[in-house]
Amino acid sequence: MKNTGVRYGLLGGVVAVFYYALLYVARKELFLNPWLQWAGMGIYLLFMYRAAKEDCAANGTQRDFREILRTPFVVFLLINLCYWLFYYSLHLADPELLQLETAAQLEYFKAQLEAGPGDPEQANQLREQIQYLEKTGMSLPLGHVFLRMGFGALGGFALSAGLAALLRNEQ
Repeated sequence: MKNTGVRYGLLGGVVAVFYYALLYVARKELFLNPWLQWAGMGIYLLFMYRAAKEDCAANGTQRDFREILRTPFVVFLLINLCYWLFYYSLHLADPELLQLETAAQLEYFKAQLEAGPGDPEQANQLREQIQYLEKTGMSLPLGHVFLRMGFGALGGFALSAGLAALLRNEQ
């Protein structure tokens, strides 16, 4: 494949899905662990860096910043797309996963409430969120997944800009 960003993005997507699938198979709670979810960002960064490095080696760093930024950002978007497709598909295939997420969210809200948020209005909001979750549970509509992908793209752009700045100043 000629396009570096697409090649590394798809390869990184496969690796990320494999990582998260391993967590899920090992134990569903591991898949839902926020620390292990964020650790998967290392996969993103590794493939973004490798693609940007290869692109800069082939085309040089003395070019427009936006051109250097493009490759790692494409990699991020493709890995993120693979991740969210896997995440959504997994939740469709295993409804129990959503129940585990609901239980974890309830536990988190209750712990926050017991710790005393300080602001009475915030405490009331927590109580309302707890009541809502206990009554309806959580759902994962496709629109929500797209929204989270969009917000993730903002962070991916920032990471790409940081990598592009590092590589541009490196040589």
